[in-house]
Amino acid sequence: MKTVAVVAYCRTGIAKAQRGALNQTHGIPLTAHVLRNVVQRAGIEAGEIEDVVVGCGLPEGATGHNVARNAALEAGFGDAVPGMTINRYCGSGLSAASIVANRIAAGEMTAGIAAGVESISLVQFNINLNGFFYEPLQQRMPAVWWTMNQTADFVAKKYGITREAQDAYVVQTQARVAAAAAAGKFAEEIVPFTTKMKVVDKETKIAKDVEVTLDRDEGPRPDTTLEKLSTLKPVFEGGTTTAGNASQLSDGAGALLLMDADVASRRGLPILGLFRGMQLSGVAPEEMSIAIAPAIRKLMKHHALAMTDVDLWELHEAYAVTTLYNQAQLETPWDRTNVNGGAVPLGHPYGMSGIRYVGSTLLELARRKAQRAVVGVCTAGGMSTAAFLERA
Repeated sequence: MKTVAVVAYCRTGIAKAQRGALNQTHGIPLTAHVLRNVVQRAGIEAGEIEDVVVGCGLPEGATGHNVARNAALEAGFGDAVPGMTINRYCGSGLSAASIVANRIAAGEMTAGIAAGVESISLVQFNINLNGFFYEPLQQRMPAVWWTMNQTADFVAKKYGITREAQDAYVVQTQARVAAAAAAGKFAEEIVPFTTKMKVVDKETKIAKDVEVTLDRDEGPRPDTTLEKLSTLKPVFEGGTTTAGNASQLSDGAGALLLMDADVASRRGLPILGLFRGMQLSGVAPEEMSIAIAPAIRKLMKHHALAMTDVDLWELHEAYAVTTLYNQAQLETPWDRTNVNGGAVPLGHPYGMSGIRYVGSTLLELARRKAQRAVVGVCTAGGMSTAAFLERA
């Protein structure tokens, strides 16, 4: 089996859904932007790419019609570069990386791109619900169609994770994001993107398109305090999930360029790190948030990893309750867990997040001169993906 290297990574800034810079941006140019830039960062020719696999949680409308292939064409990769769009909801990005890595490891190709994209602004609020529910399964397992807010409340209640604990965690992750942004860590990842944004005048209600350049993440609130969070109403009466302790609805795209490590090394290409493998888990759909821990345990067993072997942990912040539950189960040290904050402050474009976790975690390993990292991402339907990364 070949060793798989990540030779380049980039992403757009993460924009607020509906209210942010990407609220009118089609998925094709959004994805094409990161495809062009990741190839440029790698220092190779676009024609060397043998496949483009794009994760997308909502692959319809503006991110439909095989956005992977169409974005590769829009990026100027040429007719000969194929593309495939895949959906495992929040696990789509990691799954895309695994597909590309496995083909390289098997010797079927030398270089490929794994990307992720989401335009919640243009898609989620216009979903085609014709035939969306399948009544026989819905009657047996209604939680398959629960919202993620419902699953978060269910887990918080069942496992005794209080609103106070969730809000306290949010203050911590907001502070970590603010510190990382101040240090320029996110700027290292972001490739600025110029587009047209729909802006509605608050007084006249007249809408107009304004040219903007997205060069930062729009979501973080560095002034977050427990007092402010405590004033937010729960999404559901009697629940603990609020707009403050849930990941933000967001738009964005990211890309990783993966390559046969030996080939990359011989050519003197930049190697950010190694993609060692991915494992999956499944739990009851209503307990989606708890799925990260079993996926990570399976991953660590497969690679014979001990807790002390892992230098960095990235536990998806679908909700504050998600990270709190899985951190407690795995007993990961807080000083090595989500060290630059997570999706509650930054936002969570479903298909993009796994790509961001891989790229940003490898960059952080390099900064710390550390060796190994584990990433876990829960996903709708009661599933999780987990990946093992290593510094070259």
